[in-house]
Amino acid sequence: MKRLIIILTIALAVFGLSSCDKECNHKWSEATCTEPSICEICRETKGERLSHNWQDATCQAPKTCATCKITTGAYGDHSYSEGSCTENRVCAICQNTLVAEGHKWELVSCMTEPWCKVCNETKEARGHDFIEATCLDAKHCSDCGEIVGEPLGHTWTKDDCDEIQSCITCEYRQAVPMGHKWQEATCKAPKTCIQCEKTEGKKLSHSWIDYDYIEPSCNVGKQIYKCQVGGETREVIIPAVIDYHVCNIDGVCTTCKTDFDTSLMTIDSIVINNSLGIENAGIFISKETGSEIYKQITLEDIGMPIVELNGDISRASKNSTVRVPFTYVDETQEFECIAEVKVQGASSAGYPKKNYNIKLYNEDETKHKVKLVQGWGKQFKYCMKANYVDFSQARNVVSGKIYGDIIKARDVEDELSKLKNGGAIDGYPILVFNQGKYLGLYTMNIPKDKWMFEFKDTDEKDKAIVMAETWNDTVAFRAPIGSGFELEFASNEESLIDNDTSWVFESLNELIKFTMNNNGEDFKNGISQYADVDKCIDSMLYTFVICADDNISKNILWVTFDGKVWFSSVYDMDGTWGMRWNGKIEFDENTHLISNLANGSSGAPERNHNHYNLLWEKIYINFYDRVVERYQELRKTALSIENITAQFGDFFSKIPDIVYEAERAKWTGVPTNDENFDHYNQIIDFATKRLAKMDTILVKTS
Repeated sequence: MKRLIIILTIALAVFGLSSCDKECNHKWSEATCTEPSICEICRETKGERLSHNWQDATCQAPKTCATCKITTGAYGDHSYSEGSCTENRVCAICQNTLVAEGHKWELVSCMTEPWCKVCNETKEARGHDFIEATCLDAKHCSDCGEIVGEPLGHTWTKDDCDEIQSCITCEYRQAVPMGHKWQEATCKAPKTCIQCEKTEGKKLSHSWIDYDYIEPSCNVGKQIYKCQVGGETREVIIPAVIDYHVCNIDGVCTTCKTDFDTSLMTIDSIVINNSLGIENAGIFISKETGSEIYKQITLEDIGMPIVELNGDISRASKNSTVRVPFTYVDETQEFECIAEVKVQGASSAGYPKKNYNIKLYNEDETKHKVKLVQGWGKQFKYCMKANYVDFSQARNVVSGKIYGDIIKARDVEDELSKLKNGGAIDGYPILVFNQGKYLGLYTMNIPKDKWMFEFKDTDEKDKAIVMAETWNDTVAFRAPIGSGFELEFASNEESLIDNDTSWVFESLNELIKFTMNNNGEDFKNGISQYADVDKCIDSMLYTFVICADDNISKNILWVTFDGKVWFSSVYDMDGTWGMRWNGKIEFDENTHLISNLANGSSGAPERNHNHYNLLWEKIYINFYDRVVERYQELRKTALSIENITAQFGDFFSKIPDIVYEAERAKWTGVPTNDENFDHYNQIIDFATKRLAKMDTILVKTS
């Protein structure tokens, strides 16, 4: 533009033209940043041009005039976002992108956290990258070089230091044999190569010297020698001078000071030094040593009454007696006398552990009467019951106590209510020793005779006890009197002279004949002349509750107080509460149910060779509601599971584990003497299920 103005000016001058030559009405243009105001007609100018309107340089253009677009200088910088080691930076103007370069990690070791020296971010340690060991190199990390263990070493093809070896792992081959590395001979080994174990020569001889000596006593002694060269020792055993340890009450041997675990001792025999009690109640057998250990204990350590029969009782039988010195010790009394000993029982007489009836006498042959427990009264006759088939010893005695609760639960004062257990057996656990040797765990019982019912020889001719001894139709009341019954007692002053007891069986036979020949209303209306129905219901109910397999006709005691009216009572209840008469736990709650009595003459399905007692059968059928009412009364008292649990729990608490251990070791043939068999829990479990079953059977009909 400036050049054009100059050219026009020159042209006007050449051709003689001038703004002054001709008057002109100017038409001015606006001044710009490139030229001043110009007349559009004559091109005359006036004033100055305007300043440029500059805009700052950017990343897309240099500094630029917004009016004329003229530029000057360089392009401006990008306006990038902040970004990070892992995020790209982007220009906010042109969107140009700078790619993130990533973290710049600094690593101290493989097991420490790396950190970025740009942003200080950390990450989990990567751990070692191990290269497994080789013959020459130990296991090591390829990154940090950390070494673990040792090189494997070569595995040579031949185990001989005299030959050139090749490694079967890395195939390295020696140039020459490696040669032996000898370890000098000792009294343990000859000269030996520690590499190939080749030996030369012989071991050196031991050079023994006396090192120690242990005096023999109740333990074996020892002479101990030590080798001066190798330090080895050898022992020469010297036999013990006595065969047993004598321990104090804590189980520590008073001679050798060995401390034995008293819980691992079982009683084997005792020594009774005088009538004042037991000073030594060993020998014990220790499970630690298997040997005899005399351990001093007191009566309190055992916690049970102890009986000593200090004489040979092997000749005693059911038909013959022996006399031996007798000692009794419990927490309240001690006494010595003479005992007349006789084997008691029928089938039990064949067991290796016998029941014994004993009669106590003074030296002058007078009866030695003593009251052993409260409620018994003084007596000179007792029964030591072995309970051979029942390892727990509990079933017979505790069953008698529960029967006593049954009798007392009837709100009637009669001959039975004043007796200890209503005429049933009573007893408590004792330990019996014969000539110092452990004979076994027994129960001391009331004998099976007049004492059970407080009868006397001088009573009038009206009292008797008869025992059903064998299985046959007579004892089942299905045939007139014959064999099978045994007279236990008959009162009659004259009978002491002429032995006339025929009235007993004549009276009992009247009951049997009435039972056999009457049914229905005739039976209901007439039975009270011959039998006490309520007492029979009690013994019948209890026999079936405890599942007394051996007592449903046999082993029933038949008793009369007036010589006319009889009732059944319970006896010999060791095969009960799920256990059979032979000691095997085989019965469950569904065995020998009382409802079998309703089968009539078909008898019991479990016993195909005999019948249940016919009198019980007819009482059950004809007095069913009366039976049910009595049972439901007893379930709240004597036959509650709480009472049964309490009675058995009390008995078991009286026998310490050490006594059961002694019994288990002494009588190995008992069916249930397994230390893992829990008699208490088995009895309670059976009672719980049995009562629940009886509850479903004995339900009122109206």
